[in-house]
Amino acid sequence: MSKSFQIASIIIISLTIVWFMIMGMDKYTPQWQFLTAGGIHFLMSIIINRQFVKARYNYLGIIHSILMITLGGYGYFFV
Repeated sequence: MSKSFQIASIIIISLTIVWFMIMGMDKYTPQWQFLTAGGIHFLMSIIINRQFVKARYNYLGIIHSILMITLGGYGYFFV
């Protein structure tokens, strides 16, 4: 995996954590934000999994896939 994709992946995961903190302080949670976050992590999981060739476990791809399923599913079914 190239270094730029690895850094971009870590930045997007950290921005998602900051977004969770902001959403925790807000009373109203719009559905489109969860669906958009799930879509971003869907695209990142595809990009990271295509870049993955050397290591034994793809931790960044697994993290993006889990965030994609939880954010997209929560936004689609529960909000």
